[in-house]
Amino acid sequence: MFLIRLSLMLVMSLPPLALTTSFANAHFLELIPSQPFISKSKHSTLTFDIRFTHPMEGAPLMDMQTPEQFGVQIAGVKHDLTSELESTRLKGKLNPANVSSFKAQHKIKRAGDYTFFLTPAPYWEAEEQAMIIHYTKVIVNAYGLENGWETPVGLPVEIMPLSRPYGLWTNNLFSGQVLNNGQPEANALVEIEYRGQGNVKIPATPFITQVVRADVNGIFHYAMPKAGWWGFAALVDNGKTLIAPDGTNAQVEEGGLLWVHTQNMPK
Repeated sequence: MFLIRLSLMLVMSLPPLALTTSFANAHFLELIPSQPFISKSKHSTLTFDIRFTHPMEGAPLMDMQTPEQFGVQIAGVKHDLTSELESTRLKGKLNPANVSSFKAQHKIKRAGDYTFFLTPAPYWEAEEQAMIIHYTKVIVNAYGLENGWETPVGLPVEIMPLSRPYGLWTNNLFSGQVLNNGQPEANALVEIEYRGQGNVKIPATPFITQVVRADVNGIFHYAMPKAGWWGFAALVDNGKTLIAPDGTNAQVEEGGLLWVHTQNMPK
């Protein structure tokens, strides 16, 4: 929540032109598979694009340290895939030099729901004087067998889907529940961004990041108006601190992030 307050302060201090060129509301950790679902064996090897950025604008890219964990949950059983992570250097808009991001590959061997999850190393955001940790998930279905998409992984902060998070048409209503240490988080703030990668004309700053508030049971809803990947980031403040690079105690922004894909219905 402190991220939003800081953003409002910045909005008041920036000239109008700056709002359309350099301002961004939220950081999102992208965990994007090469296929949103698997229906053919030739697509059974998934490649993951893992980067820390502002998805709507596609920039800037933030320098990532090696994630603490990468894994997949299948029918309630977790498998460690951290060894499959591969560091890569990327250079994008607003980036003066290459920054560290990651890739991974994983072969799907049988039908079912595959919940991929990643715990990043804490990211120091100097402008906000905060350490950011966004526990991120994406759920890929293989060959139509539904056997676990609604099962939490057990991350410290997590969005549990209440709507099936795949096979979604554009404009479908997505519902989720924010869990904080396994318990519903009342009134959680949920930031939502489309992975536009700078290809969507943005009329004004508030259109970059959508914001909804969960109810007393941690439940929220959102209808996705465009085909593609949508990131849902539930932010909580558990009062945690970590030592920042400058040696001071920094507030920790914990987030549970879920990526959901939609596609247009054929005419």
